[in-house]
Amino acid sequence: MAGKLTRRNLLLFSGLGFLAASGAALFRSWATATETDIIVAILRNRLRPLKIEVEIFKQFSVEYIETRKEYADRLRFLGTFAELFSVITPYQLLPKGHPWRRMENNIVSTFLLSTDFFQNGARTDIPVKYLGFYDPYRRPCVQFFTSN
Repeated sequence: MAGKLTRRNLLLFSGLGFLAASGAALFRSWATATETDIIVAILRNRLRPLKIEVEIFKQFSVEYIETRKEYADRLRFLGTFAELFSVITPYQLLPKGHPWRRMENNIVSTFLLSTDFFQNGARTDIPVKYLGFYDPYRRPCVQFFTSN
């Protein structure tokens, strides 16, 4: 019987259907990904306890990319997986000094220095405001570790 549906055929067709759907979703995600997606995802994941609007993350990510244009292609590729990285991250599993850990640390620390988080005593109960992209060579010195 040539047209009989057996368990083996059902599993085979289900597996092929899953692969096709996954490939299509991955291609769609890659085609629409931007460089800023991964930065927003990392910030959303790592700074989840803080009260920060998503628009602030987007504004920071655009300014971050402007200062790091040489990494734009790599960050665009990572942007394909941004939704996944906004939920989980390999940060804790990687050894110290790994490039992924260094990238995450750089993004998060630069973002926090670009806000009033430290000026408010690193309090998590008040909303964080974006002051402007932190670049020690372009922006004048601010007393980050003193509270008002």
